[in-house]
Amino acid sequence: MLVPAPRSPLSGAGAVGVGFRPELAADLLSAPGAVDFVEVVAEACFASPAARREASAIARIWPVVPHGVKLSLGSASGIDMDRARRLGALCRELSAPVVSEHVAFVRGGGREIGHLTALPYTLEAARAVARNVAAARRALPDIPLLLENAACTLRFPGDALGEGDFYAEVVARTGCDLLLDVGNVYANAVNAGVDPGELLGSYPLERVAMVHIAGGVVEHGFYFDTHAHPVPAPVFELLAQVVARTGPLPILLERDGDFPPFAALAAEIATAREIARSAPSRPTLTRPRLAGPTPAEPTLAPTRPGLGLALPTRPGLPASRAALLYNSTDASPSEASALAEVQARVAELLTSPVDPPPEAVAPFDAEDVARSRAILQRKRVDDALPLLPRLSSHREAAARLGARCVEASPRAPSRTAVADALRIAAAAVDDARLAPEAIVDRLLLRARFVGPSGDGSVRPRLLPFIRRERLPGGRVVWAIKGIGSSAEVRLIEPRR
Repeated sequence: MLVPAPRSPLSGAGAVGVGFRPELAADLLSAPGAVDFVEVVAEACFASPAARREASAIARIWPVVPHGVKLSLGSASGIDMDRARRLGALCRELSAPVVSEHVAFVRGGGREIGHLTALPYTLEAARAVARNVAAARRALPDIPLLLENAACTLRFPGDALGEGDFYAEVVARTGCDLLLDVGNVYANAVNAGVDPGELLGSYPLERVAMVHIAGGVVEHGFYFDTHAHPVPAPVFELLAQVVARTGPLPILLERDGDFPPFAALAAEIATAREIARSAPSRPTLTRPRLAGPTPAEPTLAPTRPGLGLALPTRPGLPASRAALLYNSTDASPSEASALAEVQARVAELLTSPVDPPPEAVAPFDAEDVARSRAILQRKRVDDALPLLPRLSSHREAAARLGARCVEASPRAPSRTAVADALRIAAAAVDDARLAPEAIVDRLLLRARFVGPSGDGSVRPRLLPFIRRERLPGGRVVWAIKGIGSSAEVRLIEPRR
């Protein structure tokens, strides 16, 4: 009989978790004490009712942290409030102790980029994040919202702030603490040619409430934070530097692909736990106060007893710097418009069907744009395959087929992953090895979505759906859905 792991607050000394993935499920469920908590990707739960049911089930074993990747907190045009409400509903359903999202944008000028794109390091961008966090807060439950620093594949010319100072602005303006991805810090430092320890030290480490670690690889002289390789020693060294200054923090290992035997991941978890437990007790930090009233000072994110997640801002700041940090979140219309135009331009460069010529990408670096476009193509496959769980059991064949499909198809204007998954399933139906699984996956997607239309887009299916498919060998399967986009889809396989 499966014995649940002891439930512990995330702030417990040495608390270490892992991103819950189907490839890890059997090993984690057979040894639930291997981790103290797990993280689930919120969008995976939105896209797959099965993934949502699984998340609800594992919430009975571990604390579950929903991790968002598509809220686009950095978009100058604002966030999708329906998505925020769905994120809030998921948090309540899972009794989540905390929720996290990225300081990045995934939409610009009405275009879906399909990947987390770092913001320019400017006050205007920090104000945009603050406005969007305030809007999202109205839809989220009364739990801490943590903001994750992003990896940069595309640098904006003329950044007004250093990377660490930008995140100091963000936490001060939003009242949220950081989910510090030290793998992203390492990647940004290596790719910018600066010392990782120095870059780490520029961050507001006293506002870090949780840490991510992950592996990466160098390709063509550029370090990619892939989440598909072992955590390198320098990232563990950065982790040790963080907890030496902050005290013990919850640490989460991210692994999204090329899964090794679980013993290898267990060794990385053990290393992280040892680093966390060797950290000194967390220091008590005091918040700098300005002389006189500070009416625009942001309110700290709410806390839960025992989580220790809402921390004060940077100690020792001069009054002039503190005044800058606590100024209004409002931006002038011209500032917001300028940021929106820049983001629309970036979205166009990264998603246009035809590679832009080097002279057309100015003022951005042509190599950065080309690299980011290549990452997006790879990311499309990574996003689509989880929507095809049966087909994905043929891991390598499905990945190769997926790469060919996305290369031959322009990005859909919205719900790109669903549109790509339908294309991949359609192509797989013509392969005798893949057809049985592809037919069922495609049937389930068709039950929940309509399309693709002429521009490649799909939309949720609101009306009831009932259809059957005949598999190779003569077996028949039915998919049935009721009224509404969120209605459950039932798969029926009559006995012969």
